[in-house]
Amino acid sequence: MDKLEHKWRLIEEELIQIEKRLRQIVETAGPEINEVGDYIFNGTGKRIRPTLFLIAAYNSRQSLSPLLDAAVAFELMHTASLLHDDVIDQALTRRGKDAVHVRWNNKISVLSGDFFLSQVFKILVDYRDWRLMDIVIDIAQNMAEGEVEQAFADTQSTDLEERYFQWIGKKSASFFAGCCKAGSLLAGDNLEEQSKWAEFGYNLGIAFQLIDDLLDYTGEGGVTGKPLYGDLNNRVITLPLIRTLNSSHIDRGEGSIKHLFQDQFISGREIRDAAQAVLEGDGPAYTYSKAEEYTKKAAAVINKLNPANQDKKNLLEELTRDILLRKK
Repeated sequence: MDKLEHKWRLIEEELIQIEKRLRQIVETAGPEINEVGDYIFNGTGKRIRPTLFLIAAYNSRQSLSPLLDAAVAFELMHTASLLHDDVIDQALTRRGKDAVHVRWNNKISVLSGDFFLSQVFKILVDYRDWRLMDIVIDIAQNMAEGEVEQAFADTQSTDLEERYFQWIGKKSASFFAGCCKAGSLLAGDNLEEQSKWAEFGYNLGIAFQLIDDLLDYTGEGGVTGKPLYGDLNNRVITLPLIRTLNSSHIDRGEGSIKHLFQDQFISGREIRDAAQAVLEGDGPAYTYSKAEEYTKKAAAVINKLNPANQDKKNLLEELTRDILLRKK
């Protein structure tokens, strides 16, 4: 079992409640949304974003019950982004089964994502906290900017690796940072402590995305829930590929990887050949080393956090280590 799917001991009951509340939202929305939601919310997601939020907010002397709706909002926001991303990338599978746009169509996938986003803001408005809203709006803005910047990526750019880290910094890392900062905020922490939590989440998010991008080349399709080489097939530029593009031997005329990003249509054979070139180079090892680098940065921040709750810090250390052991 993927360690990230373990129900973290400090918030085990809260995570169970989140699953129930996700189902309640779709069940009360009408038969169409209920059908899509039932297909999506089947307990297979990692729920790492609400998990980070709840860990940051955890206090052994206070109940987390008042914050469960906010945790649900973060998961709904993530779900909406996946529904939209799968349409943009024309990804065929998600979490081991057909993506929503494949099961139904693009319109249903996009509109379902819009519905979930509406629920995010409906939930958060009830908290009447503009600081929380600021965090969530920053997440949404950063994610959109990162997606657009990545969509405009040019494989000929000399600063492609630097730009890659800017993209994932705005997408996964910004989201992780926001969840951590929001939890710290609602826990009553001061601004300095909130900044530390955001720094931890940012570094963890970078590492998480690096491993995600690595698994697209090295994972097992039956475990990851996604087909191998999906990023390459969808012309998504990630670090294993960037490292290969920067290799001195890669430019081989029409057979080169760069050629794949110039043609409108590419064959399965070309995808497999390009993936093999990535796997034969040092791109995978380099990507993993970068993930290790960022997990070390995240671990260093843990030591700076308020030491009042050692159980919580131990849990963060466990989570940080497990990022590198991900199989899906």
